[in-house]
Amino acid sequence: MKPLITIAGVLIGLAVCSALPMLYFLLAAKNYETDWSGIHEKPGPVPLVAPQKQILRLIDERKALGGETLRLYWDEGNGPVLAGDRVDQLINAIPKDLYNRVTSMRDVPSTLYAGGREGTTTYEPVYDVWRVVISLNPDVLVISVHERPIGPHLTLPAGWDFQSVDDARRTFLHQRVNPLPRMQWSTWAGTLVPWSQEMHVISTDSTIPFQRLVFEEDQATIPLDQGKLLFRRDGNDVHVSRE
Repeated sequence: MKPLITIAGVLIGLAVCSALPMLYFLLAAKNYETDWSGIHEKPGPVPLVAPQKQILRLIDERKALGGETLRLYWDEGNGPVLAGDRVDQLINAIPKDLYNRVTSMRDVPSTLYAGGREGTTTYEPVYDVWRVVISLNPDVLVISVHERPIGPHLTLPAGWDFQSVDDARRTFLHQRVNPLPRMQWSTWAGTLVPWSQEMHVISTDSTIPFQRLVFEEDQATIPLDQGKLLFRRDGNDVHVSRE
């Protein structure tokens, strides 16, 4: 009987020892996790609004061991609204044919990618696509489309791959445009759009038709009921303003 008790004790000890790292991890995660900060104003890029209007950028954030979780709100004068909910109708206005094309995938040899096996294939996107909400009231979205070369590459266009640009460029981009969190289809907001020969304008305003941007001498305009949206190209950046 004594050997059996000894074996049982050893097994229990091993089980406890193997569980300790996970227990320590859970305790550390719990201690690191913070409560939601509460909705508060934080400077950052926002879409354009009419000259007599204003928009506040608000966030609610918390920290956990896996990173920071952020909720982004906009207040246009009627209280905070989740940015994703605010532009949901605008995203849904994207024509189906355009959506299907720019989200299409292609079959390529797996060996183009690290760890790929000979004789097998994988899927990759045909396009790098940027969706940027540039204006509210009227709600306007610009889609910048870039056909990808086959195989791995930096995000197009040049200077817009956040992982590879230098700190100064990354800071500049974050000052002008930022991603909208928790969106099913990656969407950004701000006053800077990546340049492309294929740029589409989508709006929920009936006076702004679905159209491609046409630049003349590096400028393009979209007429509004009051003023216009002005697009100025500078290399691979398009600066957007309202006049």
